[in-house]
Amino acid sequence: MSRVTDLLKESYCHIYFNHEEEVLYAEWIGFLKADQVQVGCKAMTDYIKKNKVKTHLSDHRKLRVLAKEVQGYLTEEWFPEVESNGLRRVAVLVSDDVFAKATVDKVNTTAKVGQLVIKTFNAPKDCINWLSEVKAEV
Repeated sequence: MSRVTDLLKESYCHIYFNHEEEVLYAEWIGFLKADQVQVGCKAMTDYIKKNKVKTHLSDHRKLRVLAKEVQGYLTEEWFPEVESNGLRRVAVLVSDDVFAKATVDKVNTTAKVGQLVIKTFNAPKDCINWLSEVKAEV
């Protein structure tokens, strides 16, 4: 069993760090409000800074739609901030919901980042395999 550190557990998200995989997880749930996303992202940013985290898995399988305000916050503020703090890869586990997937894809293609690579996947195993490549690069 992997050791995990819970960072935030709310009705709209569960954020935790898996020490064995060295991956920061966020499971997002439902229709997210901007303030909810900001609370979750702040928890992750603080952890990324403090622990030099390089990889993040954002699980969107229970997510509905990302509002324009949320999309803007992620692409213009959060992605550049965590990238400047050392995050290198974000694997996005996408929802089967066509509309949720479309908004996630829009965010991922408009993110203004330098070295941060964001890629979408349909299976958790594929996410972890891709994220584990970062360990090999370091």
